[in-house]
Amino acid sequence: MLQLYRSLFFIFFIFFFTKAIALESDWSLGHESQARLISPLTHNNNQSEIYLGLEYKLKDGWKTYWKSPGDGGFPQEINWENSKNINSVELLWPTPSHFEILGLTSAGYSNNVIFPLKIKLDNNNKDSLVSLKVIYLVCKDICIPGEADLEILIPSGKGTPTIHSFNIEKSLAQLPSESLSLSFIEKANSQILVDNNNISLHLFAESKNIFIDPMIFLHTDYGLPVIKPTIILSPDSKQLTAKFNFDKNLLKKEIIDTEIIIVDQNKSFLLKEKNTVEINNSILSYSSLFILLIAFMGGLILNAMPCVFPVLSIKILNLIDHLGHKNSIRKSFIITSIGITSSFIVLALILILFRYLGYNVAWGIQFQEPFFLIFISLIITFFSLNLFGFFEIPIPQFLNLKSFSNLQSHNTTRDYFTGFFVTLMATPCSAPFVGTAITAAFTQSFIMMFSIFFFMGFGLSFPYLFLSIFPNLINFFPKPGRWMIYVKYLMGVLLVITLIWITNILLNHFNYYFIIAYGAIIIATILIGYLLNYKKIISLLTIIIIFSLPNFTFFKSNYDTIDSSWLDFNQVNLQELINSNNFVFVDITADWCATCQYNKINVIKSKEIQNAFSEFNVVKVRGDWSKPNENILKYLNENGRYGIPFNIIYTKTNPEGIPLSELLSNKEIIKILKK
Repeated sequence: MLQLYRSLFFIFFIFFFTKAIALESDWSLGHESQARLISPLTHNNNQSEIYLGLEYKLKDGWKTYWKSPGDGGFPQEINWENSKNINSVELLWPTPSHFEILGLTSAGYSNNVIFPLKIKLDNNNKDSLVSLKVIYLVCKDICIPGEADLEILIPSGKGTPTIHSFNIEKSLAQLPSESLSLSFIEKANSQILVDNNNISLHLFAESKNIFIDPMIFLHTDYGLPVIKPTIILSPDSKQLTAKFNFDKNLLKKEIIDTEIIIVDQNKSFLLKEKNTVEINNSILSYSSLFILLIAFMGGLILNAMPCVFPVLSIKILNLIDHLGHKNSIRKSFIITSIGITSSFIVLALILILFRYLGYNVAWGIQFQEPFFLIFISLIITFFSLNLFGFFEIPIPQFLNLKSFSNLQSHNTTRDYFTGFFVTLMATPCSAPFVGTAITAAFTQSFIMMFSIFFFMGFGLSFPYLFLSIFPNLINFFPKPGRWMIYVKYLMGVLLVITLIWITNILLNHFNYYFIIAYGAIIIATILIGYLLNYKKIISLLTIIIIFSLPNFTFFKSNYDTIDSSWLDFNQVNLQELINSNNFVFVDITADWCATCQYNKINVIKSKEIQNAFSEFNVVKVRGDWSKPNENILKYLNENGRYGIPFNIIYTKTNPEGIPLSELLSNKEIIKILKK
């Protein structure tokens, strides 16, 4: 009973003797607003750290801004340099709200709002003068800046509550909680990723109960603008993921301080983290010149890829045939360079057209087409037969292939189309620089896309141009002799290996009966043509027959299997897998992708990675892009990728996924799993 009387007396005292216990500054009047300083205590209570309140009264409909205002506006600024006995003044920010002003989405406050001020004193035994100069902005239909000069004297000594004590305590309670144990949030983390042309901040949070209508506010000292993110809830509404996208040109440092407020059901949680920027095989804020350099290096490296070996064998033999003829060598290699560069130009124009028309496009998709594979295999067959010295097979003139079969004489058409052949064969081999250049090309303007492909072609043709400029390098070759025959045989073996590889790719489209029929027709053509000497007619009929075979249903492949330890990309709901598993590893591959096979053999199938997958219970998903697949193509484009290989790891903390390098490494995968 005594306690009740004391409480009633305190309330009576507050309401009837307010002036005696009020400690506040005068109101500073602004346009549609007023501001003042208020104190919860009459004295500093002999404490070196005290709290004040910066109070605003705003007229109906008027707003002021949070520390990261959003699309428009600016936050308030305070200057306390004229204060006395004050060591520091820290402005604290209550949980804001989203609102629309002048068509812009912003974050801030309305009506009456109190901002707590955390003040440290130099000496708690002395009186303290808090003198603030405040600059702020209020907005409705228009925005008007305000300025306030506020002062309040805080005497030293034991303090008693003022009329403002309750309101300041209430404002402190409106600060978002930083403690997981005291918050409605059970788990939370964030990560900043740089991918292609975008900077994105990924947020993951898990609630102790369920999310009803969550809102998210983001602030960084980095100066990123606040953009309302897309919020995704798990099926049970206990997990939240969100993604903020920002302009790539804003990237200035590798470590960024972030503050994220999660608000739901009048509760708020503040996540403060130092985020390390993680770069994912991407073109960042580099200049256009650097992008073009990357493209050039990518093209140059393609010359060392196994896909190009068949064409290199042709050029080596051409070089041998012209030993001692500098002019012929120079002309041959210049024309081949023109063929390579022009093929990249043609490819760029086609891709630009498809992109303009709204089609999904990607690098290397020609190897998904059976007719292209048949065409390439025929050319390789003709080359290999010639190298082994069987005979020359004349091809119809309208196909411009006759010159290909004649490796003994200089032919401009042959050299030019050899350059085209280089480009066609190079696409399945994707080195890191190539993938980066391709990704950049598909995300840039049409002019930049054209330039990137041109420089990639220039890089691929550079060795040929170099030899045309310095033809004397040919003198380092041994003198003509019997060794040339063995070199031809070696090149022929390389072509046969390439033919076997392409034949294996054809099995994705046709069955073994097709391969048998295909080979039988070629062999029969060779024998009949050789015996009867009706080479032109028989060659033409052979091409007609071979290209007619795929139209027969009998030859269509039913072979469409996947390793039992992997889930089929086309048969799973990826989002459900991510929500219900700690780790999901996605591998988008193809039989024709040489880099994919390297990754599979040397990394994915390695004992170390298999053990790691088992230890962390990684769910493995494989998408086979050997044949056209619109779902896979769409998935690649959504992730900013326009070629393969593409590997990505999804986690509960990173449901947007962490893309991996084109050339995988054990260290990279294990680092993500352990993190």
